[in-house]
Amino acid sequence: MRTFFCDDYMNKMFFSLVKREVEKEQLNKTIDEINYLNELQENLLKRQNLALARNRELKIIKKISDAK
Repeated sequence: MRTFFCDDYMNKMFFSLVKREVEKEQLNKTIDEINYLNELQENLLKRQNLALARNRELKIIKKISDAK
């Protein structure tokens, strides 16, 4: 009976340790995915802002050429 409780206690400790490690690993993966998605979003916004700036330049050039 004594070894059963000792083994049970050790198993609980081991499984709780394994559970924490798995949770850490999953959390790290999730953080990495979020960082990657943030980078994609930043790149998309940069491209969009660049496209908007080009459109503004084209509109200004068009206005200037129409005024002539």
